Amino acid sequence: MRPKAPNLDPDTVREEVQARTQALWPRAAEAAGLAEEGAVFRRLGSNRLLEHRRCVLEVKTVDGQSFVLRADFDRVNPRALNRQLERQSKAAQSLRPVPGVSAPEMLWKDPQHPYALMAFVQGDTAYRTLALTDYGFGARDDVLRRIGKAVGELHRVSDAGVRQFWPKPFLKMVSNRALEVREGQLWLPKPNRFLGLCAHLHRAARGARGNEFRSALAHGDLHLRNIIMSERGVSFIDFLNHNAIFPQRDIADIWLANCPEHLASDGNTPGFGLVSQADWVAFEEGYGASLTDDPVFRFLFAWRLFRFWVSLGRKLPELQRNSQTAVSVVRVLDALLADEAG
Repeated sequence: MRPKAPNLDPDTVREEVQARTQALWPRAAEAAGLAEEGAVFRRLGSNRLLEHRRCVLEVKTVDGQSFVLRADFDRVNPRALNRQLERQSKAAQSLRPVPGVSAPEMLWKDPQHPYALMAFVQGDTAYRTLALTDYGFGARDDVLRRIGKAVGELHRVSDAGVRQFWPKPFLKMVSNRALEVREGQLWLPKPNRFLGLCAHLHRAARGARGNEFRSALAHGDLHLRNIIMSERGVSFIDFLNHNAIFPQRDIADIWLANCPEHLASDGNTPGFGLVSQADWVAFEEGYGASLTDDPVFRFLFAWRLFRFWVSLGRKLPELQRNSQTAVSVVRVLDALLADEAG
């Protein structure tokens, strides 16, 4: 459950959190061997639902270098946040030998709290890079191949071996949410269609159950704003997972985390899950594996749609009222059902 923000003026809370984060700079600078004096701070974009406790700053030193100072003052679960930072550090180390793919190096980390100083990644988000192809800046298929290749490399260096897929933990949550919707305990847009998705997941689980898959420690929040692209390479930021071993969830995140923005647009042939068929071809070519025919991937793609739909009940009021989002999840469900029917 999302923690409630303090009942204070939001701007005041943001300023206090930023001040607390900036106060960490002397310690971080000393540990990293950087000049403390004369640093300039700029707040970077982050999850606005967490701004009452989290701050991410670009720190520019007097010699023109840039770094990222990040702090999360959550008192509920700081240990998990620390493990996420450790996961990013391990990913950065594992990716060092891989040309053109990286994660930011950790330069300092508080031994007890989720406070860290890391390298600043130059470039644009994959979200913006992909959007610019609509205006003639680069080729969309080339961008998706690069993203697919980088994600494939991240999963390769995070390999956790071949395993069998058992959907029982997922289905337990599906059944619990379905019961809450039926009993009026959980408000969701288009509740009857949501229950149709729950039924689809139970059927999809039968096809995926017991299948072998190549497991890997997932990123955990791999939407296109957490992928930074430049001419030099692709970098992954803001790791959220430290134990889940389903890389398929990362790929589903890419397409559904910002639903409906990355679904097939008018004039493009839709493929699996209403993602453009051409987009799937380019991404899979870069990733080095066929995804959309794999029963485990298909189940976890539908599972990501399920999680996105559930999140709509917890979103800010303006997002709850966004009928386009509600319509889009139904459209994706319809595509999954049509594909299931053959």
